[in-house]
Amino acid sequence: MKGGRLAMMALALLAVIGAAQASPPPPEFEARYQLQRVGITLGEAHLQFRRPFPERYDYRLHTRATGPARLVVRAEVEESSRGRITEQGFRPDVYRYQRRGDDDEREAELRFNWARLQVVNDIEDYPWRMDITPDTIDRVISPLQLMHDLGHREGSEDRLVYQVADGGELRAYTLHIEGYERVSTPAGEFEALRIRRQDPDRDRYTLLWCAPSLHYLAVQIEQHEDDSLNVRMRLAEVEGLGGEG
Repeated sequence: MKGGRLAMMALALLAVIGAAQASPPPPEFEARYQLQRVGITLGEAHLQFRRPFPERYDYRLHTRATGPARLVVRAEVEESSRGRITEQGFRPDVYRYQRRGDDDEREAELRFNWARLQVVNDIEDYPWRMDITPDTIDRVISPLQLMHDLGHREGSEDRLVYQVADGGELRAYTLHIEGYERVSTPAGEFEALRIRRQDPDRDRYTLLWCAPSLHYLAVQIEQHEDDSLNVRMRLAEVEGLGGEG
């Protein structure tokens, strides 16, 4: 497995991602996920959400291999998003990416200019600009925005659309809410809302189970491709959001 593949899989699962109504943000919390493939634990992802000031947030994701996988996957990836908390959710000011531990070390930074509706992409000291929409988010903050939106959706609303600045493009993601299911994870058993995201250009879809008792934090995430389960992430532990539900 190539170095950094774990981080790409974790992000593909966690960054499943728009618009919302006025609501308070979640409390500060930390969560750890197990990343598995065909029943084998390959690594873990650690999330941390902080509010240094009432209207500011600091959100971080750290992905790394664990156990035997550590022998072949040495890369670790850290991503962070800092910005403002608004009535609509989260508005990033700066997104940073850092990969280290192997021969493909690299860094990237996105700086959001909301006055001009542009984002400056600075990848290996080569900056360039891209136009964005007022509701654009970065890819690492999308789980927080999803928690915000699910907690304050209206009635039978079953569709959410997101604009995400990712990979030098502004990508649109549509999520469909399918209903409630009971899910068992290493962190406990949860009543969770199941959500599906279908990739428009390939035979791949992602399923998320988001628990109301944890402010709609995703407790399990699966990526399916060609009708087969590819990767699964399961919540291993969480602090700051409550307990089982």
